[in-house]
Amino acid sequence: MTQTSADLLIADTVPLSDPSKWRSRVPLENDLQFDSSFCRPSLYTSDENLHLRKTVATNEWRTCRAMNVGWSDSIHYWSVRINDRSAEGYLMIGVVTDAFDVSAVTYPGNTVDSFGFYIFNGHKYNGSNSVAFTSDLPKNGDVIGVLLDLEARTLTYLKNGKIVGTS
Repeated sequence: MTQTSADLLIADTVPLSDPSKWRSRVPLENDLQFDSSFCRPSLYTSDENLHLRKTVATNEWRTCRAMNVGWSDSIHYWSVRINDRSAEGYLMIGVVTDAFDVSAVTYPGNTVDSFGFYIFNGHKYNGSNSVAFTSDLPKNGDVIGVLLDLEARTLTYLKNGKIVGTS
């Protein structure tokens, strides 16, 4: 079997599911780096800002923005491996605009200009409204993929390569 350039683009992560594979030339953005200047206190970045860890036990939301993004068009895919979900599962993966205030005690999906997937309950959030996405909750070792299609204006979440749902 011959590999195409599209196969090579998704080879270093959990493969995209069949419905997503028709998209050719979707760049992987797995080199996202966290911007420590846009992280709430008690979040620690390491390994050249590729890893993020909560350093203090708290039930307050802590937000950290990626530094090497700022997209306004095209299609983008990136993924996050869950290494330490903790019993509470306080982890929200999402997309925010430049207007999102990372210094506030808030999370992606709490405002109308942000979207989030909450690992604890499997719900998607926007404007603090939630809708159930999945009952198969992510656990340690799972890979959560995010496919942001700014052309179609959709945000699709994947778990281990399978579509969870679209916002």
